Amino acid sequence: MRQSGQAPALSRATVTRASRTTLISLKHLAAVAILLAGVARGSAEADSSPAWPPAASRQAAGTSAATFRVRQVIDGDTITVAGVGTVRLLGVDAPEKTGGYRASEPYGDEAARFLRSLLNGKLVRLEYDGERKDQYNRRLAYVFLEDGTLANEAIIRAGFAETYRRFDYWRKPAFQAAEREARDARRGMWARQRP
Repeated sequence: MRQSGQAPALSRATVTRASRTTLISLKHLAAVAILLAGVARGSAEADSSPAWPPAASRQAAGTSAATFRVRQVIDGDTITVAGVGTVRLLGVDAPEKTGGYRASEPYGDEAARFLRSLLNGKLVRLEYDGERKDQYNRRLAYVFLEDGTLANEAIIRAGFAETYRRFDYWRKPAFQAAEREARDARRGMWARQRP
């Protein structure tokens, strides 16, 4: 007989079931704690990494080993790539061509023609650096041909585009050197520039 104030006697089956439930809950809690510790450690490692990693690790992290076919050249700094979408050549500022959303600029059509002859229908590899998309949802990438030619630098070196100066990216010094070379040689849009 039970006295008032005492807990009811529990059967052995009830105690065993409760113990199993508690044990399972503790296992889940431990698994969650381990996962959270791993996420926190990954964030700390990411925060401690340098802003400009060495070229080898930068290339490995930002390079796609896959190749994609260029479907269309829109203008001197924008292309459409199968399986990717619209890609803006990172670090390139080409003049606007006829028929764009803005007024045509001198050498805009020539820049589009140059890029079309270089890329149209070709297989390319994309490499990223920093932000992957711009405000118009275009991918920002360095575009490499199968032979290793960097299209971004090639159009600048040919004198049909300038180096984009509004933000930093790790190939900017090379692009600025290519632009100086084009200006000095009076190539493309620099041909009419006064000495």
